[in-house]
Amino acid sequence: MAEAMAASSAPEAPDLAETPAGVRVSFAEGADHEAALATATEALRRDGAVVLDDLIDPALLAACKTHIETHHPDYGVPDEAEKTGPYVGRHTAPVVVDGPLADPAVLLSEAVEQIAKALLGDLFMIDTYGVLVSMPGAPDQDAHPDAKLFPEAALDHMLPAFAYAVSVPLVRMDEVSGRTAFWLGSHRQPNGVEGAADFAPVLEPGSVALWDFRVWHQGQGNRGEHLRPMIFSILSRPWWTEVSPPKATKFERFSMTRTAREALKPRLQYRT
Repeated sequence: MAEAMAASSAPEAPDLAETPAGVRVSFAEGADHEAALATATEALRRDGAVVLDDLIDPALLAACKTHIETHHPDYGVPDEAEKTGPYVGRHTAPVVVDGPLADPAVLLSEAVEQIAKALLGDLFMIDTYGVLVSMPGAPDQDAHPDAKLFPEAALDHMLPAFAYAVSVPLVRMDEVSGRTAFWLGSHRQPNGVEGAADFAPVLEPGSVALWDFRVWHQGQGNRGEHLRPMIFSILSRPWWTEVSPPKATKFERFSMTRTAREALKPRLQYRT
């Protein structure tokens, strides 16, 4: 993830049940997907975060988790050269996109693609694709945006989005394993945030969270006994890319087997 910028007042996310302020839309069978797309796109533009429920088959995500554990058994082991992450107890581990990880429903679902095209333009790219891990005992993060274009000039709140994070949890994200809490609308505020977050959704495998790289948010601590992995990708305009920390000399933002890439439709081959 991008180098985080801590809030001067270090506001904390609420230690309470899921708050109702944010927007969640369902893509379950029988739902009006066109209406869901319109609602999700507007919510992401306005609030800086949105949850897409019932988007991916949980059985497919279980296969992804097994694939990662089999082919990347050290994904949960910290390594500053190979993995990135400025926070204690958290890191993004690179993975080779193959097998179930290359399934378009996981790599870039049609719903996520349509939202990204609306907000980032037709030429957006998949900049990063890996596994974001929160380890048992990981503390609460400071509130932060993932990145800004012009932090020294306080211009970002007036500009269109340049990148979105896509979080696909592989386990339940709750008050034990840790949720992501958001200060909705903070990507449109020039001077950071105050007070408690107003959206901290519980997520089950199958749901997907999207957020603007400028929105202030906080990964809550992992108070459980197990790793909390999520597939984490960054979608961006073609002229922007994530900058890895200097120590992460072996980190690969996106790695895909040739066979998996050739199996993709041209629209996805372009974006990788």
